[in-house]
Amino acid sequence: MDNSNNQECFISTFSRLRESSKDAVVSAEFSDAYTMYMHIDRPVQDAFVSVLKKAAESEKAALILLCGSVGDGKSHMLSYCREKYPEMMEKFYIHNDSTASLYIDKPASYTLMKLMEAFADENIKTSKKKVILAINLGTLNNFLEADREGKFSKLREYVEQAGILNEEVGSCQGNEYFYSVNFADYHLYELTSDGPRSAYITGLLNKITQKKPENIFYQAYCECCENCSAYHCCPIRINYDLLSDERVQEGIVDALIECIVKSKLLISTRSLLNFIYEIVVDERFFARGSLEPRKLPLKMTSLQYCHSLLPNMMFERKDSSEILNAMKSIDPLRIRNEKVDNFFVYYENADDIIHIFRKDVSSYTECIEKLKDMDFSFSSAHLLKEQLLHLFIRLCRLSGSRKDLLGENTDYIEYMKALYCWNTGNVRGLKNIYSMVGSAALMWNGRAEKNEMQLPVGNKKSVCHLLQRIEIKQVTDNLQHLEPGILYSFRDELRLKYQVKNQQVAGELDVDFALYELLKRILKGYVPSVNDKRVNVKCTEFVKRIARGGSRMEEVIIRDFSHRENEEYKLQYDEDFECYSFEEL
Repeated sequence: MDNSNNQECFISTFSRLRESSKDAVVSAEFSDAYTMYMHIDRPVQDAFVSVLKKAAESEKAALILLCGSVGDGKSHMLSYCREKYPEMMEKFYIHNDSTASLYIDKPASYTLMKLMEAFADENIKTSKKKVILAINLGTLNNFLEADREGKFSKLREYVEQAGILNEEVGSCQGNEYFYSVNFADYHLYELTSDGPRSAYITGLLNKITQKKPENIFYQAYCECCENCSAYHCCPIRINYDLLSDERVQEGIVDALIECIVKSKLLISTRSLLNFIYEIVVDERFFARGSLEPRKLPLKMTSLQYCHSLLPNMMFERKDSSEILNAMKSIDPLRIRNEKVDNFFVYYENADDIIHIFRKDVSSYTECIEKLKDMDFSFSSAHLLKEQLLHLFIRLCRLSGSRKDLLGENTDYIEYMKALYCWNTGNVRGLKNIYSMVGSAALMWNGRAEKNEMQLPVGNKKSVCHLLQRIEIKQVTDNLQHLEPGILYSFRDELRLKYQVKNQQVAGELDVDFALYELLKRILKGYVPSVNDKRVNVKCTEFVKRIARGGSRMEEVIIRDFSHRENEEYKLQYDEDFECYSFEEL
């Protein structure tokens, strides 16, 4: 007997991943079976347990600064450690929100000051108090800035020595009274010599999809979906099957890391779980308020069905979360080359679309079984045919199929390899990067030959430009020297240092992926716009600093770019005669 009309829908359980779900906010004071099941060990947890043990064993006052941002997992980690290490955690007072006040008529800063009194210079030697303080970096900085009387000089000294407030990778090593673990030093992905990976994101996907009795999502899938009348045509059920596929999981993880690097996303665990919900459940067609949302798949059009499948949900959603907005920037449909164009022509002229899926993505043809009897030769099916093309390309991206249609993301691969080399101090592996970035920086103000730089003066529309001679060399004394292997805590930008040859003038340039990509374009002839320079103000300042070591005080080259062959003149100062000379080159 079909009981589908009386059963609960899978969405009811899966919606626990939503950002607005009560399960999304974890208390540091309480943990349930669901919270414990969803827990994944992370390197930042190992660092915290290490300092927790040292601070608990100390007979002196102990303050553990747990630094990070909203939604990054501090509360979850504290609740997990309460269950796992109760004897150590019971020794500490936990203040999990430094922006909250414990007094009705007092601001949060007053609460924080009262809490920290035990760690003031005059009290710390006699105090026995042990506190775990979860605090964001801005609040910590404001607290120390407000200490104009110097009551917390010991704490300030520790924060500076540990590098908590600067951009360097800090150390969780404590001193006599203070300890710290900074979530900002750890990322959702790891660096390896073979490229980035993410044990944490992979672990979360496994938790949600693994076939175990304690997995509430899989149990709901078995109880709800398998007996549902819409089983064969429900995109949510099919999306969950796709999410459970190992190759698709790898594709999702790779895409998330690429978005983090390229768009500089700060993804919290909360927003990550919400993203997983969003690529499985299309709320445009499945209202959460409906008591029987499972009935809707039977009424969906074929076009609506295609829009609701995971690959399309992941790359084409509009006005949604920050992660999905970033996903659009790496949509494989943006890649165009000769092979892709030829395939598009072939696809457009083909009538047997189902055959193309069965030939190239045979493991995932269940996605389109609903459409197997469609006749795509009619013009009325054009929109559906186009949407299936989008589905095919995106499914290839997630499953690693037909890589010839995806192209190689050379710049991204180069940048991630360079990031690993920089953090492990591999100077030889950075040779080409230093050369490329240095050459492009010298062309920041416009066209220039080797060892030259344009001076940003005069009429921008003039055909004549002023240039100075300048030669820079790389300086590698600022590289990290982490042990090669899997890097869990690392700097996520290249910090490249250059010095003008035979001069004391030197400067450091922080190169994120966006700037790296821009500098490569400059080497190919692109001239940075006003907006480029405004967005990359640090690069502009770096160029200005390096420019001070050029030859402009001794000689300036005047070059006319309007002719087929450049016309050049040199304005030079003669120290012996204390005058300028002007000559044609």
